[in-house]
Amino acid sequence: MILIDTQTHTIQTPDNFQLHIRTHLSQQPKGIIIYYHGGGLIAGSPHDLSDEAIQILTQHFHLVEAPYRLAPESNIGTILNDTFLVFDNINKIYPDLPLFTFGRSSGGYLALQIASQRTVKGVIDFYGYAKVDLPEFKLPHSEFQKKTAHLNSAMIDMMIQSQPITEGPIQFRYPLYLYTRGIGQWYEFVGIQDAEKTELNLSARALKQLPPIFIAHASRDIDVPFSESERLKQYIPNSTLITLDSDEHDFDRSFNSNIKTIYQQAEQFLHQCLEI
Repeated sequence: MILIDTQTHTIQTPDNFQLHIRTHLSQQPKGIIIYYHGGGLIAGSPHDLSDEAIQILTQHFHLVEAPYRLAPESNIGTILNDTFLVFDNINKIYPDLPLFTFGRSSGGYLALQIASQRTVKGVIDFYGYAKVDLPEFKLPHSEFQKKTAHLNSAMIDMMIQSQPITEGPIQFRYPLYLYTRGIGQWYEFVGIQDAEKTELNLSARALKQLPPIFIAHASRDIDVPFSESERLKQYIPNSTLITLDSDEHDFDRSFNSNIKTIYQQAEQFLHQCLEI
């Protein structure tokens, strides 16, 4: 395995919170990939990509792991502000290189938000979504409710920190995310007061204005509805949808030859975007 150089720098938000940004450096960069992690905006870490995925993506692109504050310690407004702040900072550092956004699950949502308001050459979206106003996010999720039936209010309180955080250990925070979905209160935990708000949802008209996108999603995903990826494919003019016959949400959690092929296809997509 090739060793990849990394560098870290820190930026300060307008409300004096520090965001630590790690970049995996390519020896022959043709552009920058800014990566936003998943976890329902509640769990996860900017550093959750597998070494194998990083190896593929950094062959010709710098890979930036974008931090953002998590809910419920911070709300959706703060999360989006952090998302844009990191993007704008990277744009200033590398003004001569084209920028791409890459997100998985809720990170795909952030990647698409950026693409709708900034100059982005292309988007990689793994099992993400472009709007929060979805029935699946609004209603109690019976399977997630079963998985978190053992949790009580005291346990939930212990999972929530007194200070803002940008990383939430999966073993503690993922059950918190499942709990919010199970009881149909994800909006409340993320601080979404009006799920129909235009700014939080990309309409068909907005999707038609987006740059090229590479989408990968399992057809029977039990977390994020596959229909949302079909909507992106329908309305974004230059779009590729890779469909997996599975009910697994984060299908790339374990890296194998099939997953390697998908990442290689995503990387080739970036090269195609550079030719447009």
